[in-house]
Amino acid sequence: MEDNSNNLDHNWSFPINLTGVRAPTGQDTALPEGYYQATISEMYINTSKNAGRVVIKLKVTDPPEFSGVVRTDGLNVPKSADDKVRHYWRGLAEACGYQPSHLDVGEMNLGPKAFVNKVVGFKFTPKSEADKYEDILYLAPAEWTKQKEAFKARPPSQVKGAEASNSGGATLGQEVAGSAGTLVDSSRNNGTATTGKNDVLNRLGLAGAGNNASGAPSLGN
Repeated sequence: MEDNSNNLDHNWSFPINLTGVRAPTGQDTALPEGYYQATISEMYINTSKNAGRVVIKLKVTDPPEFSGVVRTDGLNVPKSADDKVRHYWRGLAEACGYQPSHLDVGEMNLGPKAFVNKVVGFKFTPKSEADKYEDILYLAPAEWTKQKEAFKARPPSQVKGAEASNSGGATLGQEVAGSAGTLVDSSRNNGTATTGKNDVLNRLGLAGAGNNASGAPSLGN
C-alpha cells in the first residue's frame, strides 16, 4: 500500500470567529413560548422568490440560554396606502425604540438601515398541531415588559413548548434607549407610543416603501 504520510499536514491552521456561536448539543433549539430580545442581523428582499416580502433575521440575545438562536421572520411590503400590514411595520418600528415623533410624519420610505443591528423585543409562539406556523409579535419596550411580567405569572402547564425560561433576563428598554436615533423630524407629533392595533391606521405614516420621488422622509434608505 502506498504511503501517503508526506501528504498529511499536522501543522494546519485557519482563521475562524467563534464569538457568540452556539455549540451543537444534539437537542432541538426550538424556542418555547415566551418573551425574547433579539438583534436584527439582516433584512433583505429575495427578488427571485418573493419581491413583495422583506425577510427579517433575528438573533436571540435574551434569555441567555437561548442566546445565538436565529429565527427568520418576514413582513410584506404594503400594497396600498391603507394596507393592514402597516400595523406590523409600526410594531417593528416601535420595538426598535422609535417614538411617535419619529413615525407620525406622514408618508415615508423605509429601508434596512432603520432596523438592522437594533435590539427588539417580541412575543414568540411556536407552531403546534393547531398552529402551522410560528408567530412573532413585535412589541414596544414598555408593552413588552408589561406582557412579560404577566406571562411569568402563568403556570408552566399553560406555556406552549414547556420549560420556557422567561423568569429572568433583562428589562427591555436600556438596550433600545437612544439606539433608534432621530431619522426624521423629531419635533412633530410627540406623544405616547402605540401598543395596540386598533388606533394605528389613524396615526401611521409607514405606507411608502418604494422610491422617494415624492420627497417623503426616509427611514434607513
